[in-house]
Amino acid sequence: MVHRDCYLRFVSVSHRTAPVACRERYHLAADTKEALVEALLKRFPDLSSLLLLVTCNRTEIYFESITTTAVAVRDIFLEFVQQDVNIREQQLFITSDRTEGTVKHLLRVAAGLESSVLGDAEILHQVKKAYHFSLERGLQGSLLERAVQTVFRSHKRISNETQFRDGTTSTAYKALKLVAGCYGPEASRKKILFVGAGDIVQQLLKYNVKFGYQNISITNRTEAKIIPLANRYGLDIFSWQDLLEQRLAAFDVIISAVSNRAALIREGIANDRQVVLVDLAVPGNIDPDLRQQKNVLFSDLDNIASHLEETRATRMEAAEKVELIIREEWQRLLNWYRQQTYRQLLAKRKQEVLELLRKAPPISDYSQKDLESLADQIVRKLLREPETLKEPTKVRDMVRRMIPVLTH
Repeated sequence: MVHRDCYLRFVSVSHRTAPVACRERYHLAADTKEALVEALLKRFPDLSSLLLLVTCNRTEIYFESITTTAVAVRDIFLEFVQQDVNIREQQLFITSDRTEGTVKHLLRVAAGLESSVLGDAEILHQVKKAYHFSLERGLQGSLLERAVQTVFRSHKRISNETQFRDGTTSTAYKALKLVAGCYGPEASRKKILFVGAGDIVQQLLKYNVKFGYQNISITNRTEAKIIPLANRYGLDIFSWQDLLEQRLAAFDVIISAVSNRAALIREGIANDRQVVLVDLAVPGNIDPDLRQQKNVLFSDLDNIASHLEETRATRMEAAEKVELIIREEWQRLLNWYRQQTYRQLLAKRKQEVLELLRKAPPISDYSQKDLESLADQIVRKLLREPETLKEPTKVRDMVRRMIPVLTH
């Protein structure tokens, strides 16, 4: 049950308020999250729920409390990460102590409207992960629980009612989709080479879970960097020296993303079957002359960017509908919240009326059932005067005036 004086609040530092060099200081590793939760609960005993949303672009703390403010949590968080609590650091954060504002912010974040890439679907997975972290520790209060369920309902509506989730704005995802488009059902069996070990290659491996390509090799100038990736994803390691010597005829697909290696791939491509070459590097790793080879389907960042722009345009058009869905779901939750607090106020006033009736002869001799009936009559009277309902002293005065009438 929602305590009528309990509010859902939040603290946030994100790509909208701080550059990456600053945000890195507030990123929380798994073990650090545990320590922060312990510190916050010890410092603020009135916290009835807590959710930590940590991504590459944001660190946010959502919590329910009666008296603890978002600013107080922000300052303890700054102390926790060993930052001085000064105005410069404080200004990197936004805060809210109003349930209405907190819910709206969470809905917009989870929908991808506040992401650096509009409509980023990965953020919902991160919200779910944060929610399960809270569930495992019993830190989901009724307000937070309701807000998260509203997030899930909004996501379902956005997926079903708009084109906001159609396509992707990830170059890595588009590259893998290009392979699927070229080879169709045979794509999962094609021999693929990923060149590099940076963010783009790691995104390729992450998105491959959806595509299911099974025959992937990886190469990098520093082999030590790819050993963990090979072990984690079950990849074959291809010798960097073999790449330099252009021994590439075994591969059906090569996707390269190595920095500062122009024309790294120049020849040695198979000429007896369809080959897909995708260059995701700047400057390009693949010699553009290879596109003249008749069996080669060549794509670079410019080609992929044109497709991404179409996706972005579609999402921008759908964003207005997404805003409407969020506004409707936000209002729905607020209606529930206000009804809950109003019911609790009525229940509290009824208990106060019962206590007054129990002390007022001859009503004090009535049975519990009769006392309940009289209390209900008085509460119904109070409902006609909402302002009186809010004031305990006015409630007592009304009860005293009504007792003679009720016992006449």
